[in-house]
Amino acid sequence: MRIAVYGATGHVGGHIITELIRRGVRPVLVGRNAERLHAIAPGDHTEIRVAALDDHAALTAAFTGVDTVISSLPAYVTHGAPVLAAALAAGAHYVDLSGEQLWLDRVFNEFAANAEAAGVTAVPGITDSNLPGDLLGYLTARRIGAPAEIVISHHTHSGGEGSRGSARTLLASLDWFRDGGWHYQDGERRRGPIDRHTSMIFPGTTAATTVTKFPQPPVLTIPRHTPVSFVAGVLDAQIHAAVGGVTPDLVETLPVAPSPGADMRYDLVVDAFGADNRRVRGVLSGVDSYRDSGLMAVAAAVELAEGTVRPGVLAAAEAFDPSAFLDGLAPHGISWRLDEETGR
Repeated sequence: MRIAVYGATGHVGGHIITELIRRGVRPVLVGRNAERLHAIAPGDHTEIRVAALDDHAALTAAFTGVDTVISSLPAYVTHGAPVLAAALAAGAHYVDLSGEQLWLDRVFNEFAANAEAAGVTAVPGITDSNLPGDLLGYLTARRIGAPAEIVISHHTHSGGEGSRGSARTLLASLDWFRDGGWHYQDGERRRGPIDRHTSMIFPGTTAATTVTKFPQPPVLTIPRHTPVSFVAGVLDAQIHAAVGGVTPDLVETLPVAPSPGADMRYDLVVDAFGADNRRVRGVLSGVDSYRDSGLMAVAAAVELAEGTVRPGVLAAAEAFDPSAFLDGLAPHGISWRLDEETGR
C-alpha cells in the first residue's frame, strides 16, 4: 500500500506521517520544496516527489502509482483543486482535511463525474469535526426516526487556540465564516440566521453556553444519506466573535502549531431531535484536534486503498460503516457514545 501526502510539512502533516509509519505504510511525500520534504522525512521510510500546485503534469506524475492521496492544506477554497484534479487524473483515491463548506460544495458538484469515470473514491472533509459530525448525524437520526432535526457543535477545551494554517483557512473565507454559511431546512440550503438552538449545554458543563450559527460541513453531507428536516452547525458565540476578528497581519503572528501544553481536548456534539420531544445526543471526545484529524484522514485513506468503497465523491457515512469507523479510533484515546433523553 502506498499513500501520498501533499502538505506534509504542516502541523497536521507531521501527525499523518507518524500514523502512516505506525501502520507500516511507506508514505510518499509530495510538495514543491524538496529540501523541506527531506527535512521531515523519517529515515528510509519515505519517498520524496517534487511537484508544485500549479504544475498539473508534475502533480499527476507524483500521484501515479499510489493508492490514496491525502491532501493536507490550508484554505482549500484557494489551493485544493489542483491536488484533487491530479489525484483523479492519476487514478488515486483521495481524502482531505477541509473544514470549508464552499470547498465541499465544489467537490461534490465539479468532481463527482470525474471520480466515477476514474473508478476512484474521493471523501473530502475528514477532520475531527466533520467526519464524526457526519457519522454521528447518521447514527443519531436513525435512533430518532425520520425526519430528524440535527444540530452540530465542536466544543474545545483550549478555548479556541489554533494554528497559523487554521487561521489562513478562516481568512480565505472570512465572510462565509462570519455569517454562518449554509444551514439546511425543509429540503433546501439556506443562508442567514437560524431561529432555534441559540444555547447549548456542552458535555461536562451544567450552564448553558450562548452559541451562534457556524458553517459546519456536515450541513451539506448529512442530507445526502439521512432524512432530515433541519441541519445546522453552531459554535460558542465568544469563539465565533474571535474568529470574525482574524486579519492578515494577525495570521502571520500566530504560531505554526498550538502552544506547548495547550489543552487540545474537545467534544464533537451532535444533537438529533424528533417530533416526539426525544433527543439523541452523539458525542465524540478526542485528545487533540490536529492529531485526531490526521489519524482520521489516515484511517479513511487506508480503507479507500483497500478497495472496498464504491467510486465517486462520497460523504463519510456513504463511504464507511459509521459505528465500525468510530470504534476503530478507540486505541488512540478517542471515544464516542449515544445518549437518549425525553424532553428538550
